[in-house]
Amino acid sequence: MTDLNPTNQQIVHYARHFLQCGGYNGFSYKDISQKLGIKNASIHHYYPKKEDLVAALLEERRNNLAMSIAQMVESKKSAREQLQYYFDYALQEFDEGKCICPPGSVVIDFKELPEKVQKQDLLLFDDILGWLTDILRTGLEQGEFVFSDSVESRAEMVVETLMGARLLSSIKGRKTLIRAISTIKSCLGWRD
Repeated sequence: MTDLNPTNQQIVHYARHFLQCGGYNGFSYKDISQKLGIKNASIHHYYPKKEDLVAALLEERRNNLAMSIAQMVESKKSAREQLQYYFDYALQEFDEGKCICPPGSVVIDFKELPEKVQKQDLLLFDDILGWLTDILRTGLEQGEFVFSDSVESRAEMVVETLMGARLLSSIKGRKTLIRAISTIKSCLGWRD
């Protein structure tokens, strides 16, 4: 990502919020500049095009995920602890008013998006699915989870369920997200 001085940090903060609340076409540089009291040209200085900004946000999310995974592996977190981290992160973002998960924030407009945004979104999805697949495989092998279908299909179910619940929770409330997490845990044979 570009130099993260205070102005750039604020640009990224508001862009992430707008993206996760309204999707790719749900905000413009004007929305960000009005929040910050700056001119659009200031944003263009860091990100010449909106696609540059959104691709950078998705790449940043990928890097943050990789760092979080590395920290969890280094601290020898169990499969359940790692999956709980994923759930807690979704709840935290919901509580911050971000209804759409980072990779889901561009799904509605995906086919019309610039190629660099599509690429970063697909890479983020792949990173999340790969991580969840590894978690579920490890958890299954260590007896933390119990299910009979493939870990790949179960990982996809986790992502799909949580992504849908995040969208629905924007109109139905936090309880929808809590219920989805409970359902996922049940489908994994996770007994507290």
